[in-house]
Amino acid sequence: MSELENFLNKNNLSQKSISIICNSWNEEITIKKKDYLLKKHQKENYLYFVISGCIALVIENENKNSVLGFGYTNSIITSFISFTTETPTELSLLGVSESKILKISKNQLNQLVNSNSEIAKWYHTIIEKTLVGHLKRQIELITLSPKDKYQLFIKRSGHLINSIPLKYISSYLNMTPETLSRVRTSIS
Repeated sequence: MSELENFLNKNNLSQKSISIICNSWNEEITIKKKDYLLKKHQKENYLYFVISGCIALVIENENKNSVLGFGYTNSIITSFISFTTETPTELSLLGVSESKILKISKNQLNQLVNSNSEIAKWYHTIIEKTLVGHLKRQIELITLSPKDKYQLFIKRSGHLINSIPLKYISSYLNMTPETLSRVRTSIS
């Protein structure tokens, strides 16, 4: 069974809907470390499923790059604002490790959503979970101490600690690499 099938099996979809999605979501690409899946100012036309590796959702500017999130093995990522509004993105999708990705175009996804109510409900749930996750993250960034942010990151995404550079994790946690180092030292 493929990684995508395993992922979809955890989402209360019938085997028929899983088969329909897998047959449509079948274009595989490889992104090398430090290569872009999407660059700032491009229009996002795809929803991605990460088979393996890690992709960072990044705000890039002259002074500082900030990581907003990660797409890692068995997760979905895109620039949702651009994907939804069909406008150029202010974000980039950057490979932080070599990654294998499946992509489905917005048109293909819309066809699935419009023709299958179960798939429509599944996609709606993905959007809701993404929104809730981003809002919770904003609250955590404002209210938690660096140590608490790191411990929560370990709880949720500890598998990333040894597979991606710590500079991406410190950026995601909105702390300097030095602060992350001190936090890690104080915990171990």
